[in-house]
Amino acid sequence: AAPKAEDAAATAPATAPATTLAAAERSADFRRTDPAQADLKLIEEGAEWRVLIRAGGVPNGGATAADCELQARGAQDRDDVIHAKLIPFEGELNELTAADIGADAPVVTVRVGPEGAFVEDSTAANRFCGMGSDISGFYSRTQTPD
Repeated sequence: AAPKAEDAAATAPATAPATTLAAAERSADFRRTDPAQADLKLIEEGAEWRVLIRAGGVPNGGATAADCELQARGAQDRDDVIHAKLIPFEGELNELTAADIGADAPVVTVRVGPEGAFVEDSTAANRFCGMGSDISGFYSRTQTPD
């Protein structure tokens, strides 16, 4: 006879499988304070990393650009460098469609190290954020890696 649903629930593990926990733990948070505050989050998604960036405009009085939000996805190479192409997303500050991005998606490069990450923006902020926005620079880790 097939086991009853109650029996299956009683024998199910109390915690999520190790693979689920490991995937959830593979993320890192970073913060930049100069020339304007910005946050970077890296989330592992299979063989690629999702790169989430939220940056304030570089201070310029009344001409300060609005906050900017971008997302990209790409693989990490043997030198711990992530090459991530901008992807469509719907966020709190910004929304990009595939049509907005077009066929030649900008690439955001993230060089990850023990103390933080260095972001190099090809043209993403210039194309999709307010004039005066900047996402490039060094982002310090906000937590210690395992």
